[in-house]
Amino acid sequence: MPRKKSLGEDFLGRLIVSVFLVYLLGGFGLLISIFIFMPLIREVVRELERSGFPRVGDVLTSIALPTLLRRGLIFEARELRAGNEGKLKVGFRNSSSRLMEVEINLERFNRYGEVSPARLRFSLGPGEMEYSFVRFTPRSGGTLTVNLEVRSGSTRVKVPVVMEVKGRKSREEKAYEVPITEEDKGEDYGVPNLRLLFSRYTEVEPIGAGGFARVYRAKRKDGKIVALKIPHYLTEQAGRTFLREVAVWSGLKHRNIVELYDANIVPVPYLEMEYCEGSLAGLKKPLHWEKVAEIAFGICDGLKYAHSREIIHRDLKPSNILIKNGTPKISDWGLSKVLTESGSTTTSFTPLYAAPEQISPSRFGKTDERTDIWQLGVLMYELVTGKVPFEGEDFVEIAGKIVMDEPTPPSELNPDSKPLEPVIMKCLAKRKEERYQSVKELQRDLANLLGGRYREELRKSVDFSRSAYYAGQLLILHMKLGDTKEALKYAIDMKRYARGDARKELERLIEELEVRLREGLPVPEELVERAEVLVHEIGRA
Repeated sequence: MPRKKSLGEDFLGRLIVSVFLVYLLGGFGLLISIFIFMPLIREVVRELERSGFPRVGDVLTSIALPTLLRRGLIFEARELRAGNEGKLKVGFRNSSSRLMEVEINLERFNRYGEVSPARLRFSLGPGEMEYSFVRFTPRSGGTLTVNLEVRSGSTRVKVPVVMEVKGRKSREEKAYEVPITEEDKGEDYGVPNLRLLFSRYTEVEPIGAGGFARVYRAKRKDGKIVALKIPHYLTEQAGRTFLREVAVWSGLKHRNIVELYDANIVPVPYLEMEYCEGSLAGLKKPLHWEKVAEIAFGICDGLKYAHSREIIHRDLKPSNILIKNGTPKISDWGLSKVLTESGSTTTSFTPLYAAPEQISPSRFGKTDERTDIWQLGVLMYELVTGKVPFEGEDFVEIAGKIVMDEPTPPSELNPDSKPLEPVIMKCLAKRKEERYQSVKELQRDLANLLGGRYREELRKSVDFSRSAYYAGQLLILHMKLGDTKEALKYAIDMKRYARGDARKELERLIEELEVRLREGLPVPEELVERAEVLVHEIGRA
């Protein structure tokens, strides 16, 4: 076998050929010489990286990051008036080729009025854009210049924004009626149709937007607060898919699934759904492994319910897991298909969270319930490390890593994630046969981790309320697993913490669990919900 040339020998050989070409061909020879040296340059870069130097892409990104943060900021102030609550459109567009975690600090607005929320967080893939609407009540009129702080990692920049605020409104002026934005006016649906939809509600206000739709918070005539999701655009075929897919979603009734109340394509395509105050995308990461396990356990509950009805999500990602009063709820069932058919995207999944079988079905097989398990593994990885397991400059690089590379163990990025690492890595096995074979199997491993933690804390606790909390969590944990025997054990333990009406209700719960254990009956959802309310009441006493 011939000896491999050293970099120095390779350089000398390419230099001699290049000098000869430039001598013969002039400018054209110089152009050819550049291509001759390209493989050598790539090899030098790889050698530097193997020697411990930072990746060139990472270095370039860090150098360009302040510029990216300044240019990526989205800010717009509309119809601001002193003494009146107005809306600031604040968001970010990721023009880099990597996932970006961005925080926008608006606390300086408090010098000129009241702002809420004062901080926004976005988790954006390459080319993605997202924004939210912030409430701002200026104290006085005039021209305001405020420095917004935009941060990603340890890099912070200040971006000045200018707003015109009108003086206080006179009594003769009419109030602004319906939040029709400039983006709305540009849609094919038409302003009259949007106004017709909004007229069915009161207190309609925009709260955000993504690649598929704009989202509004609204109050129904019966007083219920809901979220309205209005797609940017649907083709005729996508409209039919929209109605078919959301019909499946509307049949899913579970505490860990966002409830869909209504959907139609008249007067405009829209979804009326359960209002939730946030999503996993807005959480500051990394999180403690115990919190991540609790979130994943709840998501498993929703997936287990859906899978029992042969419904697979296939597009789990942070923005699709909403949070309501601390409970994770899965949203956007079937909308990935609608997004593809509307021409908004060429894939029915999000690349950063895609499973190997979604990228290469011929090699890894068709998608099934274990595809959701992979995506839940990616979510857990991101929550405990602050990074997705596979990143890249473009779809081809990301896809190549997903099907070929092994992820860096989470504990190397965050040592505190070690207890959860075996669960995450099993979810991220390339071959479906090597992952958890069902969500129930995954949930049981999560329960073992959480149960061990709760039992340890219960044993160490000398505080009455903390002891009641951990005993209650163990009760709920085993009820959700369908382990009636263990649930009954912790329900009986809870009697030492219960008083008054709560104790009577606990005794009724114990009786029901005894009957179900004796007759081999499952624990229904309603009984779990009753137990959760009861545990909360006992913990407050």
